[in-house]
Amino acid sequence: MNQPFPDISYKHLNAIVSLARFRSFIAAASYLGISQPNLTRIVQQTEKKLKTDLFIRSQRSVSLTPAGQAFLPFAEHAVSEFIQQAENLQASHTVPETQLNISSLMSISHLVLPMALVEFRKAYPQVAVEIREGLESTVHDDIREGKVDFGIGSIDDQPPNVIVESVMEEPLCAVLPRDHPLVRNDVLRLLDLKETPMISMPVSSGLRRVIDAAAIKVGIRLIHDVVTNQYNSLFSFVSNGLGIAIVPASVLPPVADDYFVVRSLTPSMTRQIGVMHLNDSPLSAASESFLRTLRPMLTEAIAGSR
Repeated sequence: MNQPFPDISYKHLNAIVSLARFRSFIAAASYLGISQPNLTRIVQQTEKKLKTDLFIRSQRSVSLTPAGQAFLPFAEHAVSEFIQQAENLQASHTVPETQLNISSLMSISHLVLPMALVEFRKAYPQVAVEIREGLESTVHDDIREGKVDFGIGSIDDQPPNVIVESVMEEPLCAVLPRDHPLVRNDVLRLLDLKETPMISMPVSSGLRRVIDAAAIKVGIRLIHDVVTNQYNSLFSFVSNGLGIAIVPASVLPPVADDYFVVRSLTPSMTRQIGVMHLNDSPLSAASESFLRTLRPMLTEAIAGSR
């Protein structure tokens, strides 16, 4: 006799996806709008129905078991497909949201955000989008003051009462003029940049703090010869031979430019970015739809440098 098929619903799958995303029962329960004990029961029910453990619990965090890692892509696809179909059914009976407000780090809004907006507008041409871009502090202020639906930025020193999700670790890369002597090195040591003029973001930016902290750790101080707050200007200064820049992977053009080259760094440098919104302001349907488009593009942009 065949074994009965596990009776797993959208509720179970969404709980698994949310817990995998937040890696915290408290954060995932808050996101789902349910109590932590209720979320725990749903996850335990799912594991019992599947007859396998999906998560490893510890006092500080939650991580996926090998079985959970194998199951997660299916669960994510099923949840995404369910939401999409539900939205399609509801579209003819509800008034669509007409405004989406986003605050983003300039590095994210430089390339990845425009690409995601192109795809999003194909499905939601009626939604007007307002992008507020700036440094880390600007994104955090916009979220804290309720000016935006969500922000995309560094998760360091995030404002209180903010939920963080979709955390990604992004490597930093060196960008050099094509005729620079250090181009001959496949990997650049941070120490090699000790006497090299740098094209940098302002000292108030989270990126600059990461770079300066890494330099101090190896015993040097970088020469920030030219400071700009626009990536278009930064790449122009590099291509004209004014110095070397260290930038996040997601800001690099998808195709190598003829005027500069990209090198990895040792010791490696990374930053953590995520999607943030106020605890008492859950993501709207429009926000969720946009983020389903953005997340894989951002992941691909980050992975492209590795």
